Amino acid sequence: MRRVLAVAIAFIALAVTGCPKPPANGECKTSADCANQEGFGKVCVDGRCQECAADTDCKDGFVCRTNKCVPKPQCAGDRDCAAGQVCRDERCVPKPAPTVGSPCGGDADCGPDMSCVDGKCAMKQAMSAVPPECADEHAFTIHFAFDQSILDAKAKDNLQKLAECLKRAPARHMTIAGNADERGTSQYNVALGSRRADAARKYLADLGVSAPLETVSYGEEKPVCTQATEDCWAKNRRDDFQVDR
Repeated sequence: MRRVLAVAIAFIALAVTGCPKPPANGECKTSADCANQEGFGKVCVDGRCQECAADTDCKDGFVCRTNKCVPKPQCAGDRDCAAGQVCRDERCVPKPAPTVGSPCGGDADCGPDMSCVDGKCAMKQAMSAVPPECADEHAFTIHFAFDQSILDAKAKDNLQKLAECLKRAPARHMTIAGNADERGTSQYNVALGSRRADAARKYLADLGVSAPLETVSYGEEKPVCTQATEDCWAKNRRDDFQVDR
């Protein structure tokens, strides 16, 4: 009787649970569940039949990206490409011609009519575009009274002319060099030359000069006259300008 009861219970359980159901389309527990499914990949990944889970699931020349086999990339960076090419979207393509504003590390990275300024390509300033009255930077040298860094009327007039020239023929960079005569200690004259250069820099900036302005002081080290006379000393109390275009 007990055996008959056990058999009956087994039949009832089988009737309730039924036979194991095959996985729904695209679903899987193992890759074997994907083998006979049409329109789906043959690799089980997180319960779904996918094309690949790793590069080894793809054929030669392809790699696995988001469970799809795609052509193997040519490059990961510009260094992987040949000369004259750059890496774009993992493919080596011809390097585009530089334009104004293109990043650069030197003039060689820019076109023949451009130069590298502050890490970007910029058009070169043609010498023919510089007006004759602006070409001689020494014409703008300004002078100071003894032991002074105050700009007098003549110095301001020269700086105004220089500012106008810099607007007509812009500079990439300009250096203002302050100088002093030989009287006083070397340390004092360097400080005096620095004040003179800074006075010119501030005045030019107020006039709207946008070029980078650098100041330097030579003190008494670069005299243009070496005689111990007032006329000679006056020539040495000056600011010189170096304009780079």
